[in-house]
Amino acid sequence: MERLDHPEKGYFEINIDNIDNFIELIRPDKENLKEYLNYTNKNLIFRGQENSNWELTPNFFRSIPNFLARKFDGLAFLEWTYLHSFVKACDLNGVQIPYDSMFFRNEFLNEFPNSCALAPSKWPLKEYYELLSFAQHYGVSTQLLDWTHQPLVACYFAASNVIKNSDISGSFSIWCLDIERINLLNDFQKKNIEIINVPKSLNQNISSQQGCFTLVRQEVTRESNCTFCEEKNRIKEVMLVNDLIAKKRQHTMMAKINLPNKYANDVLKFCDSYSINATTIFRGVLGAAQHVRDGVNKNRFKENLIENKKA
Repeated sequence: MERLDHPEKGYFEINIDNIDNFIELIRPDKENLKEYLNYTNKNLIFRGQENSNWELTPNFFRSIPNFLARKFDGLAFLEWTYLHSFVKACDLNGVQIPYDSMFFRNEFLNEFPNSCALAPSKWPLKEYYELLSFAQHYGVSTQLLDWTHQPLVACYFAASNVIKNSDISGSFSIWCLDIERINLLNDFQKKNIEIINVPKSLNQNISSQQGCFTLVRQEVTRESNCTFCEEKNRIKEVMLVNDLIAKKRQHTMMAKINLPNKYANDVLKFCDSYSINATTIFRGVLGAAQHVRDGVNKNRFKENLIENKKA
């Protein structure tokens, strides 16, 4: 295992090129990961990404063309319109939404909050957290970033997407964040980042995935520009989790573990030994269907590995 520190990026990397070493490090029945990272507490959250070159960018900031929002007040309003449209569609479909009441709809869904229109850094208000997380888990783009309290859930998401794309080159990543030290990123009487754990009764996916979210408060004004950067595939003025960590000089609180794609099937097999698979991560018939697709993808990925060795 190789460790590389990147204080200017807000994290350190661990490069692993051996599946047994990775499993020993990540397995949930031991404390190897916390000992290796020198984290004395057990309060870690994890995120799996299928490409180790990707940043920790919420989907909302990756999917906004310039013609939709050129200022941050427009960006905040756009996310509110996504929620407004989502609620209307849920009503048409007879789907119950979290935090629902006549008061909530009158106060927060009839019009965009004036406080956020004048100061977009206040968006989103806490009253929207449950609805944002619910919408996010059903594919609506928001500025929340998904994490999990279970490392093998993060491993499943990263590895299953690798085999879905059947990409045997490159590497995938498991990000680990020490949230015991999260207050080191906040200022006096001002939260720069929040760990959001929402009630799970109406969101079965987040329950089975042991999910949570991070929300980074953007240091912006109403007139702050937002420009899309093609190279980074995101709005460049946005502050990400690791940007905030770098700014506060706390890079040891976040680790990025990289593993070559060729081990994706091995990782999924290990996850399955702990009953972490599509049937337990996604409830109902959707999980059953995804489990079948994962099986097909595993076989195709295995064949690609064999063909690559012959070449």
